[in-house]
Amino acid sequence: MKLDAKRIRQLRSDRQWTQEQLAEVCGLNLRTIQRVERQGQGSGETLRALASVFEVPAESLIATTDSDASMPLRILARGFERYHDFEGRDPRSDYWWFFGLLILGLAICQLIHPVVLALASLITLLPLLAAGSRRLRDAGHSPWWQLFFLVPFGFVPVLILMALPSAAAPETEQTSEQAG
Repeated sequence: MKLDAKRIRQLRSDRQWTQEQLAEVCGLNLRTIQRVERQGQGSGETLRALASVFEVPAESLIATTDSDASMPLRILARGFERYHDFEGRDPRSDYWWFFGLLILGLAICQLIHPVVLALASLITLLPLLAAGSRRLRDAGHSPWWQLFFLVPFGFVPVLILMALPSAAAPETEQTSEQAG
């Protein structure tokens, strides 16, 4: 079940509880609380326990689904908003939507004029490197792998690494949702 991770984090913060304290009060495992706040994933039992502790209706903790048509645009906007964030993690789908939309935008710029392409490439370089760093970290690899983009055919192993599934996050590492 998809839960509203941002609202749950906000309710916990309003009470000035740590994740450990919330887990203890709810009678849930700490890893469950971390998963809910990081990924928004939880069972019906988790939903009922959180709703009971926060004294809110369970329906208010369920994530509302925005239209699928607006999702890529939100991902693109979030990628540009976090142009400076080389820490944290990004899920595979977010990275590939961001990457694909940037490539599409650059292709359109090429059709307009080569100078427009050059300007757009410069503007999108930093956000793309930041998103790549977060994606590689999420896949369990060093962001320094992006240096392979500088050598001929070096993009192949980097893109393969970026396509790998997410690795387990260390306990101390924040996800991109927690950081921003």
